[in-house]
Amino acid sequence: MAPLPIKSGRRFGCTRCGNCCAKDGIVLTTDAEIVRMARALSRTVGEFWRDFRVQTDRESGRPFLEAADGKGCPLLTPDRLCSVHTVKPMQCSAWPFWSEMVEDRAAWEGAKSFCAGLDAPEGKKYSRLEILKIVDEERANGQPQGKA
Repeated sequence: MAPLPIKSGRRFGCTRCGNCCAKDGIVLTTDAEIVRMARALSRTVGEFWRDFRVQTDRESGRPFLEAADGKGCPLLTPDRLCSVHTVKPMQCSAWPFWSEMVEDRAAWEGAKSFCAGLDAPEGKKYSRLEILKIVDEERANGQPQGKA
């Protein structure tokens, strides 16, 4: 497994297509993120847990949302936009600089099949230090393998 070359930085520009959020997988969150998302959607925390079928990870005890059956993340709107974009979980904010993407060039290249923003010439250029900071934050939050 060869790491992604980041010495000169990498470009990323989200196209807001929703493809990354439409993949099956889980979005591990924190209690604080659940509170912020519930407030953003004018719901109580209990309503958020019920409405978005939040589950608890057996190993970590942390809450998570499941994107399954090809329906994508339950927080996606019908037009494939994030309903909590301004307060989205760290796992979502870290995309595409997840540790598994930065540590495995093949994973980055494979994600290009559904994410046009990877290495997009018009995308923001993230420096090596910015990328490593995002990866460190993701690791500190104990994020699992993501949706992509």
